Amino acid sequence: MIVPMDKITILIFHKAKQAFLSRLQDLGVVHISAKIKQTQDDVLINMEKRIQDCAAFLKAARKLNSENKSSGKAKAQDADDAFSYVESYKKLKDELDRIQEHSERLEKDIRNLTPWGDFNIGYLDRLNAAGINVRFFISPLKRFNEIKEKDIYFEEISRDKTYAYFVVFEKGKTVELACDEFFCPKKDKKTIEAECAALQKDKAEKEQALSGLFSYAGCVKGYLKQQMTELSYLNVSQNLPSAVEHTIYIISGWVPRTEKQNVKSFLEEQEVYFYFSQPQVTDTVPILLKNNRFARLFEPITKLFSLPKYSGMDLTAFFAPFFTLFFGFCLSDAGYGLIIFSLAFLFKARFKRDKRPLLNLVMILGVSTCLFGLISGNLFGIDLSKIHGIKKVVLFSQDQLFNVALALGIIQVMFGMVLKAINRMRQFGFMSCVSTLGWIIMLFGLMGLTISKVSLLAVYTGIALILLFNDLKANIFVRIGKGLWELYGITGVFGDVLSYIRLFALGISGSILGLVVNEIALEFRHIPIFGFVITFVILVLGHTGNLLLSGLSSFVHPLRLTFVEFYKNAGFEAGGKAYNPFRQIS
Repeated sequence: MIVPMDKITILIFHKAKQAFLSRLQDLGVVHISAKIKQTQDDVLINMEKRIQDCAAFLKAARKLNSENKSSGKAKAQDADDAFSYVESYKKLKDELDRIQEHSERLEKDIRNLTPWGDFNIGYLDRLNAAGINVRFFISPLKRFNEIKEKDIYFEEISRDKTYAYFVVFEKGKTVELACDEFFCPKKDKKTIEAECAALQKDKAEKEQALSGLFSYAGCVKGYLKQQMTELSYLNVSQNLPSAVEHTIYIISGWVPRTEKQNVKSFLEEQEVYFYFSQPQVTDTVPILLKNNRFARLFEPITKLFSLPKYSGMDLTAFFAPFFTLFFGFCLSDAGYGLIIFSLAFLFKARFKRDKRPLLNLVMILGVSTCLFGLISGNLFGIDLSKIHGIKKVVLFSQDQLFNVALALGIIQVMFGMVLKAINRMRQFGFMSCVSTLGWIIMLFGLMGLTISKVSLLAVYTGIALILLFNDLKANIFVRIGKGLWELYGITGVFGDVLSYIRLFALGISGSILGLVVNEIALEFRHIPIFGFVITFVILVLGHTGNLLLSGLSSFVHPLRLTFVEFYKNAGFEAGGKAYNPFRQIS
């Protein structure tokens, strides 16, 4: 659900602005609506640059897993001391980048010189001083046979399957050859190799120094939070609108209704004037979601698309059970579900507390996959319905799964329409949802025609409601015209329902791939000595690949059904801005 918000307006005297903003930031619950303008202030620009540098430092530290949480070295003397580690990191990184670039050039020279063997560049200089110019050429083998017939002095150095490498000796006369010429570096191969080895040694030393710097990641993280807090303060302080010749500053913001009393008590102790008001239709109200323990796990999926508008409805709790079921339907393998659950459970203890809800979500999806695999009769590509004693667990055949997929589509689409009607009634009153109710009645009537012709009355009733109540502000003739156009959209509803067939298709394709892997692997079991080893390897690799591919599809397609079919029929309104209170960054 979306947490109700109250608008707050605060007037403060200019002399009390800094002290009040500092205390308000400590309170940390007011979302300030001040528009942040592009600034040319050197202090802010420098602060933003420091924040970016600190973030890059911490990202590199996490990548190398080098943060030493218990090291005593992680205590900096002051802010400048903490940022000095970041500056040292930047210098070392630049040096490592230069070393890497130089090493790549040297390695390229070594590769190019390898076909020419080991020789001393000094000999070439001596020959050149004696008037003999040595040139290096590379020729395709077929063309090289023609070159050998020419009246030139040359020596073949080496050849491979495609090219011949040879040198030509010139004295006074320049030789023209129709092949590629190789321009020799000014250093020989041994010298370059020695230089490359020295660079690698220098690189290792600098990487060791870099690893030592990452032990200070703890204090850099603290410094980063301090800078972000200060930047937030300065951005708000410099962008507050003012009145009465800059003697009064105006703060407009939003407070969750659950925090209203706390904020009111806080402001009553300050030397400010304030008042609360209700959100207006034109207001951009920040969005704070509050769901139960289960639905909260699915909020990251909601945010993948967009937060809802404040006047809309948070659909997280409504799509969460469907998404869980759809994932299990698409993967539908009890063995894969058990693997997913086990891996998430094992890795949960290794992740930070804020990342564990994501693994809890993976565990739930694993359980769904395992259960759906059992009731659909699939375990690592094995058909459980053919195993005596286990086949009683299998509830659905392949034909029945097709019907189940369609039934789930009908249920979710109709459920979305019900939610749309409830939301419109909540916002604009009962009459505004009559047209949507007409759709629900008409569709139920169409489904009921398979049972009784009496349902035809419901169809006509639904059509009448759509034609007469689709636009309450328009006259009757315009309404009928719009209603007829709306009725054409029934083809879209049928298309939405048919989209759910992908649940069946993905589930059966994954089980078929698992079956194919098993059959291929078992073909090798009769090979003497190594047969069972080869079979085991094929089973592991095949099912791993199938799990990865099917798992990706099982996430993406339920996501598509949620964001397209369900959101559309539920009348979801996107574009909400996340609630971000003015607070200390911790």
